[in-house]
Amino acid sequence: MVIIDDREIQQHNNIPELLELPVSVTRLDAGDYAFVDRDGRPIGIERSEVNNFMQKLNSGELEEQLERCSNAFNTVILLIEGVYDSVSGYLSTYRQTDEGYWRVRIYPNTRYDRTIAVLSRLMELGIETITTPNFACSMQAIKSIYSQRNKPEESSSLFRRTKVPHIPHKLTNNPAVPKLMALSDRLAEKTAIKLIHKFGSIWAVVHAPDEELLSVEGVGRGTVRNLKEGLGLL
Repeated sequence: MVIIDDREIQQHNNIPELLELPVSVTRLDAGDYAFVDRDGRPIGIERSEVNNFMQKLNSGELEEQLERCSNAFNTVILLIEGVYDSVSGYLSTYRQTDEGYWRVRIYPNTRYDRTIAVLSRLMELGIETITTPNFACSMQAIKSIYSQRNKPEESSSLFRRTKVPHIPHKLTNNPAVPKLMALSDRLAEKTAIKLIHKFGSIWAVVHAPDEELLSVEGVGRGTVRNLKEGLGLL
């Protein structure tokens, strides 16, 4: 099932018909769409039209939204909707009409290469990015993402996993790691990284059964107690 933020439905009431998937509409604290993948991990999708994307980027709102998503979901996907290119080195955006796509704006203070650098940085931080030309294609993209990530791994015919995911042992760029460390003075950086990697968010860590927490290397009963005391759960 795909959970849809009710504000998305207010803008586009035909989303359920376009997705052709079981849906539930509610107010999401982070992201516009959310679902659970084949392994039970929460995935959040933040949809942003390209013009709105630039406004949020320049105002700092985009960073705040993606930080909330990173704390709420194991995987975050930024879906940028719209057509854009470079005009004399500056970002230019387009609008779809019956006759094709027409240029509607050139951002005189935004270099095209800076936009690409931002997308590259987001991917470096673990934010997946997908670009679609219009709303209908965005719905097709979400449907495809949902279907692919709920397909059993052994039945996938696209690519095979060739290596085991590597957990970094230096300070991660995931903002949830230092926040988790702040809950316990004795929580090692390496252990915090492993906890966030395993459970996906601070909320999931502190609400996980003690037995599951203790199965993570570096976590003892004192660590579990300190984490839960840090949030006032004990």
